Order: sequence, then structure tokens, then C-alpha cells
Amino acid sequence: MRKAQEIVSNLPANSPSLIKVMQPSHVNRGASVRLLAEFCHKHLPEEDSMIELEDENGEVDTTKYLAYKNTFSAGWAAFASKHDLVEGDVLVFVLLKPTKFKVYIVRTSRSEGVDGALDMGKKPVYTNNRSTSGKSAFKTVHDSDLSSDDNYVLDESKNGSDEDFGFDIPDGIRMSSESTVDFRQVKSFADFDIIVNGLVINSELSKQLQHKYYELCSSQKLFLHERILDGLNCKLIVGVISQTINIADAIRASELGTQQKEEFVTWESTLSAFEKLGMNVEFILTRLRRLMGLCGNVNRLKRLKTERAEVGEKVKALEALLEKWARRTKMIDEEIERLELNDVVDVQARYRELAKSPW
Repeated sequence: MRKAQEIVSNLPANSPSLIKVMQPSHVNRGASVRLLAEFCHKHLPEEDSMIELEDENGEVDTTKYLAYKNTFSAGWAAFASKHDLVEGDVLVFVLLKPTKFKVYIVRTSRSEGVDGALDMGKKPVYTNNRSTSGKSAFKTVHDSDLSSDDNYVLDESKNGSDEDFGFDIPDGIRMSSESTVDFRQVKSFADFDIIVNGLVINSELSKQLQHKYYELCSSQKLFLHERILDGLNCKLIVGVISQTINIADAIRASELGTQQKEEFVTWESTLSAFEKLGMNVEFILTRLRRLMGLCGNVNRLKRLKTERAEVGEKVKALEALLEKWARRTKMIDEEIERLELNDVVDVQARYRELAKSPW
């Protein structure tokens, strides 16, 4: 752990970093690793993204970052295997950009187990503050220090599981004391619990998404999921709620003329599917369809203006052709008049007379 601290202390100023001690769930087959929620909310994308992990040799691997769980999932197990990570190894994640980390690996003694800094009640911490020298203000602290120092955020892993990091309820999904709650009982965000099948699933959504969902529910004075079909998987319901929030945000952020018709169609079909599952999204669908109607009118106006311009060009071409034909008609009339003046009309009699005359 001392080596990891030295790495962090020598980082340039304004380099957010995070120390993570590997647990069995981080290095076993099918491993994943969850990061501090505070760190993720400050520095990482709000949407699921591919994150680059660059090791000390400059080799880059990628892993899927699940934003709502603050977790590296697909690709992490391959990274752990490639770098021969074992329980007790200490990793220093240095953020280079929102989708890229430099990763320093401090190997634990294979015979000693976890670094001694994790013993005796000590825990690694992450900070984004800097000392007066411009280096990272990193320290290892005891449990008793944490309550008096709000600048540090605890990165705590217990029994190989970090499943609950960054979520509102430390114990993750829990049983609800009530099977249903009347939304009228919710007076503030502090009273807001998302209950599905008798389980409180707040912990499956980031605090930011919880706030947004609370605002959506408050706007309708009901829980949007209160009539969702019984027996659906909690992860599926979390996905439905998350996607509903994302679509609602996208609708409110949309601008006339910038949205593609395909996006609207996708949003509409997605919300319609959620509605069939029992999700109360009718008010979002109504807003979306009204916006689609407005966009349809604008697009129709554009098409009509384009068509009018095309027809105008054809009219001009026809007018030019008519003018040409009019000039030709006039020339023909003049020629007819000239020939008539020269007794061309008597030519038939003269022709007959000449034809019948003796040789």
C-alpha cells in the first residue's frame, strides 16, 4: 500500500485518482469491479461507455462501464487475467480523460495476502484535493479519522464484495416494510422509495437517476411503476425506469429541426413497450407525439416549399417553350399571308391546266 501511496503522491496536480485493492470478486473468472460512486459521478460518463485501461507499458485494454452500477464489467475479467491480478494486489487508477485510465499495479506478496495497510482498521481513500506542493493529498486513515474529515471518500471492500458502492442503501436491495406506498405520503425526496415486488430497489439506481425519477413521479403525483406487471425481474424494471428517465431527458433537451425522425420512432416504440408492461408513461408519449406532430408540420412545410420551387422551375421552362412556339406561329402566319398575296391559291387551276396541255 505504501508503494501505491507513493504513486498517487507523485501524480501531477489535477489528476483524479483512485486506489483499489483487489478482492476475489475482482480477479476470479467472470470478474467485475465497482468503483466509488462519488468518484464516478464527478468524473465518469453518465451513460454506459467503453473505458480504456492503459497499463504501465502503454498497452491499452477496454472494459464496459455500467454507469448506473459504477462498475467495470465486460472486458475487466480479461484485463485481470492478462495482468495476472490476484487478491491483495493494489491498483492505482489515474484518470486521463472521462473514458480512459492509466492503471498502475502494485503486486502483493503472494504469501502475505492483502497489504498490511488494510489491517488494523486502516482503509484506502480517494481524494481529489491537492497539497500545497501540487501533489495528491493522499493518506491512509483509521476508522476513527473518517467522521472528522469530510474531504476523503472511503473506498471500502468487504468479504470480496463491493456490490453496494455509490448507492443510497448500504445493504443494497432490501425488503420493504410496506408492499405498496401511496405517493401522497411522499413529502420529499427523503421519503422516496422505489418499491417493486415488495423490494426497495433504490440501490440499483444512482442518486442522480433517483432524483430525476422522483421529479417525474412528482409531476404526475404517482409512482410511474406502480402498475408494472408482477413478477418481472428487478434488473429489467431498473432498466425500464432508467430508459424512461433517459428518454424523458432527451425529449426535454431536443430542439426543433435537430432530431431525426428515426429517433422519435425509436422513443415512441420503446415507451409503448414500457406502457404494455404497466409503466405509466402516457404523459411522456403524449408530449412526444405532439412534438412529432409539430416536427411533421415543419417537415411538410419544407417539402411543400421545395416542391413549389421545383414546379416554379418547370413553369418557367414551359413559359419559355410557349414563347418559342408563339414566335414560330407568328412566322408561319406571315408566310401564309405572303403566299396568299402572290395568288398561291390559284395554283391548283394553273397546275391542272399545265398538266392537261398537249405535248
